[in-house]
Amino acid sequence: NCLPTITATLDRRQLWAAQTPQMVRYGLLCDALNQALALGDAVTDEASAVERLGADVVVVENTQQNIKITTADDLQMATFFLSLH
Repeated sequence: NCLPTITATLDRRQLWAAQTPQMVRYGLLCDALNQALALGDAVTDEASAVERLGADVVVVENTQQNIKITTADDLQMATFFLSLH
């Protein structure tokens, strides 16, 4: 069978969804990205680079309405969210 299959269902209460943009102190981010570049590590975002450096990544709870706008659909969604307030 070549199709992907579900092997387990995780408890969503134990999961966090990362949002962008992520906030990192400039010096720490530079150190983390420079190390990743030197080691040839493929990092997917700021948090993964900082993690690999060994620094703490702190979770800050936020609303699902804090979205990153990169497409016209995102802009429509943001406009909708703003209309609620």
